[in-house]
Amino acid sequence: MNPELRELIAELRTDLEADQPATLAWAQINEGAPADTIPTDLPQPVRELLETANGILAGAFDLPAVADLDDIQYYIEQMPEFTGVADEPAEWLVFGTLNDEPLLIRRDTGAVWYFPAETTDEWFMRELFLDVTPDLDSFLAYYVFGAGYGEVGFDDDEWWGFLDEHDLTAPGDEDEETDD
Repeated sequence: MNPELRELIAELRTDLEADQPATLAWAQINEGAPADTIPTDLPQPVRELLETANGILAGAFDLPAVADLDDIQYYIEQMPEFTGVADEPAEWLVFGTLNDEPLLIRRDTGAVWYFPAETTDEWFMRELFLDVTPDLDSFLAYYVFGAGYGEVGFDDDEWWGFLDEHDLTAPGDEDEETDD
């Protein structure tokens, strides 16, 4: 995990803890797990995330702690046939959920996949299963802790407001004009 993302997670954790118990209903970022408690068969990016935060509740996102990861692997068995996930289950890991829908990482490439909510159909009835980011860091930085949350979550919930208070909802600096 890149150092900037680690630092951001630590800062947001501190701010959330300062406002507890009010924040517990919609966000919580746990302290990291000791490295020796994280299974070695997890993809390295997931291991690094768990070392940084052993469980994250961030609005519509739920990225479980080490102890709860096995509890969400059942999604792999429920994946629609067209995804190919059930044909090679060892290549995939469900690392969390978005609105109770699975978020998967491909073990060999590190790419993050999900079912975009373009319809009201249940996730397992949708016909799109997309490679949303090439790696977990990009996913976390943009969708969980950045402007992309408004695209996949809710741009009017408490997490979005929290991100906005921390100036994390605007697109990247390349789109901003500077005043001289």
